Amino acid sequence: MDIIQTVETLGIPVAVAAVLGYACWYLIKFITVQLTVFLTESFERHEKIMIKLIDQSKAEMVATVKHNTEIYTKLDTLISVVTQLMNGIKKNGNGRYNKIN
Repeated sequence: MDIIQTVETLGIPVAVAAVLGYACWYLIKFITVQLTVFLTESFERHEKIMIKLIDQSKAEMVATVKHNTEIYTKLDTLISVVTQLMNGIKKNGNGRYNKIN
């Protein structure tokens, strides 16, 4: 069956509607396939970024805890040294400190 014979048989409005229907079907199929591929790639890329950010956050947290532990250890050492010094020194009546043996 020839295209011209089909148009003569069915009429121009039906032939145009059929062509537009096929064009819409092809366009929707193309968009859905391309969109699905794009969304899959985008999801994978965002997933990798989130995993890297979570790993970096964990590493920063471990470093912060280590740093805080060092600070608290040094602070405890300083407090114990100052306490020992204060226990070994007594203030006399004229405002001066004398070491007690």
